[in-house]
Amino acid sequence: MREDFIFPPAAPENSPFRLHLAGSSYCDGNYLIARPRTESLWVLEYIECGTGTYEAEGIITHPSAGDLYFVHAGTDHRYYSDARNPWVKHWINFSGPLVAELEKLYRLREVMVVPGFSRPELFRELLHRLRQHPEQAHSRLGPEFLMAVVTTIVSDLAVAQAQPVVSETGNRLRSHLDRCVFGKAPSLDELAALAARSKVQTIRIFKRDFGETPAQYLIRRKIAAARELLRSSSGTIKEIAAALEFSDEYHFAALFKRKTGFPPGYYRRHE
Repeated sequence: MREDFIFPPAAPENSPFRLHLAGSSYCDGNYLIARPRTESLWVLEYIECGTGTYEAEGIITHPSAGDLYFVHAGTDHRYYSDARNPWVKHWINFSGPLVAELEKLYRLREVMVVPGFSRPELFRELLHRLRQHPEQAHSRLGPEFLMAVVTTIVSDLAVAQAQPVVSETGNRLRSHLDRCVFGKAPSLDELAALAARSKVQTIRIFKRDFGETPAQYLIRRKIAAARELLRSSSGTIKEIAAALEFSDEYHFAALFKRKTGFPPGYYRRHE
């Protein structure tokens, strides 16, 4: 087994981010890291190849080639490489209030493994830059790396948890309705022609893709726009109703109250 370490100069005492150690590990079957709950250390590791096991708080995972795993401070954890297909991995150990705040803001506490981490180059770039400028580990390189990794984790997990893909027809209909927020509501005949489907099929496709009918979607979008205009513009209720192509201010006010629970004037005064 071989490991390449980067040990930067000590961080200032009040530094919001502290990079303790970074490097690459070319593991064998004897590789094992175990830390108790008392340690205030976070770890990010990207697996270039191989497989292994990561255990934390009773949960067992098996990060493999292309995966990233996130070890959280304050947890009992251990991780070890498979003997027959050992890890080659790049990693960083760090601490500080910046890390705790990002973990809280992005709700990362429950994230252990990110399958198929989409930006592995971040680890190679960090290690390369740390060797050139170790004095920037705490003030620039480490925080920049952490922000890039965290936002990539959030994006990767969002893609993995995304709902089924919306149909091309559904997207076309929704885009058209979005253009009608400040305009006249399209007729069902117009939407059916746009979808090249019957009226019944058009409604079925849209409801399948978005969980509501085209008419319900457009009303919801118009009410959302009305909320923003009431909060952020000086237009009268009559002017806002006209901008959103409601038949008159009374119809608008009645619908707004039905959808939000408040009359437009009350909403404006209290938001």
